[in-house]
Amino acid sequence: MSSILSVALAEPAFAGSEDPEPAPACVTMHESWRYTDAANDCASTVGVRVVYRDGATGLCYSLPPGVTRTVGEGYLGQHGHPDHLAACEVS
Repeated sequence: MSSILSVALAEPAFAGSEDPEPAPACVTMHESWRYTDAANDCASTVGVRVVYRDGATGLCYSLPPGVTRTVGEGYLGQHGHPDHLAACEVS
């Protein structure tokens, strides 16, 4: 039983330690006290998520070309300042 528990506890730590691929350079991030917004200046739709300085990641959002939208909390949120945007697969 204890070996099953240790494997179950180890798996989330491993999954959280993976570095997500950064979003393309044509996607920019703007941070305010309340929200984090992303703007897509790419030629195609991209999936992006916020990676916060504490290592937490936000939800994955589809961002069509030319669109700006809120993609996460601002720096007064649960995770503090966002660090960067990461690419993700929108499901």
